[in-house]
Parts: sequence; structure tokens; C-alpha cells
Amino acid sequence: MGKRRWIMVLDRGAVLFIGIAVGTVLGLSFRTGGKPWQALPGWDGGAPLAETAPADGPPAPLAAAGPAPAPSLAPGCSGTFPKGPRVAEALAAHRPLHIGVFGDSFGDGLWAATDQAFRKYPDVKVHQFSHEGTGFTRYRTRDLLQDAKDRVAGQPIDVALISIGANDTQGLFVNGHAAAYMTPAWQETIEGRMTALVRMLQQRGVAVGWVGLPRMRDAAYDRDIQAMNRFYAKVTCRLGVPFANAVPVSQDRQGHFALRLIDPATGKDYLARANDGKHMTFHGYEVISRPVVQPILALLAPPAAKPANAAPAARATASAPAPSASHAAAPKRPKRPADDATGRDTPIKPTGLPTDLPTHKSTASPTDLSTAPAKAPSDAKPAAPAPTPSPSPAKAGAGASGGASPASGKRS
Repeated sequence: MGKRRWIMVLDRGAVLFIGIAVGTVLGLSFRTGGKPWQALPGWDGGAPLAETAPADGPPAPLAAAGPAPAPSLAPGCSGTFPKGPRVAEALAAHRPLHIGVFGDSFGDGLWAATDQAFRKYPDVKVHQFSHEGTGFTRYRTRDLLQDAKDRVAGQPIDVALISIGANDTQGLFVNGHAAAYMTPAWQETIEGRMTALVRMLQQRGVAVGWVGLPRMRDAAYDRDIQAMNRFYAKVTCRLGVPFANAVPVSQDRQGHFALRLIDPATGKDYLARANDGKHMTFHGYEVISRPVVQPILALLAPPAAKPANAAPAARATASAPAPSASHAAAPKRPKRPADDATGRDTPIKPTGLPTDLPTHKSTASPTDLSTAPAKAPSDAKPAAPAPTPSPSPAKAGAGASGGASPASGKRS
């Protein structure tokens, strides 16, 4: 019996020890944002992730109270975006312009906002190359460089837009050794992966733009994200890639997280954030993507205005001078079809992009007008037929003097 009692005591002690261990892990998980191993001795001195200071200096001060500024690109870091070699080629060849959007779930939102921005331009195709749950620290799950190579091999693109990093506020292993978030080893590895991705696209003539991450509701997570934004801005500037800072337009006038914000373009209040305190609403993604979307829009001629009805177009054609040879040769831009029941656009045949921007106020060009002969209005009276010549000189003379024509019976 004594031996059995000792066995029972040891079994209960083991259960108690396991319970304490599980409780400790759960407690550390709450303290370190779901990464308990970063509180263990030897992992960045045992400091929690949120207390790790970024290597490039102290956090930037929050914006002063006042209206949120319009989003803009970092000065001097945008290179020639979006005037890349392939974009110039597309405009010159009148072929469709292809935009590929890369990233994680924020990349999904960037894709949706970009696709909406170009819906009026049937010659612009926006492709979703983003994957939810991916990141530069998760190459064991998905190698972003190889995935991007496979994507552009199957669908060549002219512009690449990237938004990624929400899943990367964690350490990684470098050559079998743990590298904590924002340590020199971590930064060196992530910068290498960023550089490889951007250079691969640039070597193919693709213009690359980067959209940063917004203000976050959780204070510890927000500190990590802002450290990442500063790191990304530094690396992208070195690569000649524009970085759109999303923080100023994703916080309130006091520099705090807020679900509702003011749209800088309209001055109107709108719902900007999802309830999870991380992601944006569709309108929110539209706002933070404007710095990289608007320069692309500026390269394109505005969509052709639709004539009010066919009759005015015909009359305008009859009275307007003949179009010039350059306008006559330009292809017409078909209307974008309405969405079908699946929410996707019906495929259409591309017709190319214009290379000349209109300098007049009207958005219609001579090619938008009908070239068919003008038709007479439906309410016009038919012209009287010409009188039939009479073989009789007397009758012919009577007709000439204003009498009735024997052929028509009507007075001329």
C-alpha cells in the first residue's frame, strides 16, 4: 500500500506541475501578444516584445491636433513611380495596363480599393496576388519571393503595389538561431527579403509602390507596427520605392486610434476601421491607398463621356469638322460591363490606352461621336417633289407662271 500511495502522490504532483506550466504559458501569452517564448531568459534579455525599442531611434511623435493631412509619399524616395519602363511601354503600345497587388490581408484590402479606383478604365486590369496570413517572417509557410516570381510569370504586370507586415511583429530563426523582433539580425534578414522581392520586380521593368500600416487599437501592438513602419520607410526609400504613410489618416486629431475618421478629400466623417481594431473598412483602404493610386490615375486620360442620346451626337457630327488623323486612328474605349451575380466583372476585350491627355475641359473626344451620316429629325416634313416636265409648251408655261402642276396637283 505504501508504494501505491507514493505513486498516487507523484501522479498528482505531475498533474499539478503541468497545470502550473500551462497557466504560466497562458499568462505570458497575454503579456507578450501571443508570443510567450519571447519572455524567456536569453530572448532579447527577457524583455517583452512591446518594450523592444526600434533600432532606428525613439518612436516618432504623434501628429498635433488638427485636421488629418492628406496621405502623401515620402519626399525624395519615390523615384520615378509610376513611370516605370513597362508602364511607358503599355501607354505607347496602347495595350492594357496591368497592376498586381501583393501582401497579406492588408494587401487584400489594398487590392479591393485599387480595383474600385480603376473600374471606369477598362484598359486597366488589377490582379490580386495577396495571401491572407502571410509575411516576411513566415517563409516556411509561403516563400513570398518565389510566389511573386510564379505570379508574374503567369501574368506579367506593369505596376506592383505592396502592403504587408501585420503578421511580422515576431521573431524568426536565422541560421538556426533565434532573432527577436527588430534586433539587428531580424532587420538584416527582413531587409534582405524585401530587397530581393523589390529588385526582382524592378529588374522586370515593374514600377513598385508600398503602402504602410495604420494606427492600431492595442497599444503594445501599435508600438510594434509603428516600429515596422519606420523600418519599411527606411528600406523602401533606399530601394527607390514610394512609401505611403497610412498613420496620419488612420488616427484622430489627438493621434489616437478611432473607428470613425474624417476623409481628407471630402471633409466628411466615415467608418474607417473594422471592429477588430486592426483592419480597415473598404473606405479606409481607399484613403490609405490614394498616394500610390492617384499617380497612376494621373497618367490616364479621363473616361469618355457618354452622349445624352443618339440624335444630338448625330447633329454634332454633321456640324463638327472632321476629326484629325491622330484622333481618327485612336481606338474607342468600351464601357465597363456591370457586375454579374458573382460580384466579378464580365470579361471584355481590351482596346489599349491613350497616350495623349486632353487639354480641353470637355472629356469627350472626336472619336466618341458617331461617324454615321446625320439622319433627318422624325418630325421634319418631307420636301415637295420636283414638278414633272410637261410635253406641252402651253402647260409648261402655265406651270412656270405659278399655276398648278398637272403631275402633282399642288402649287409650287
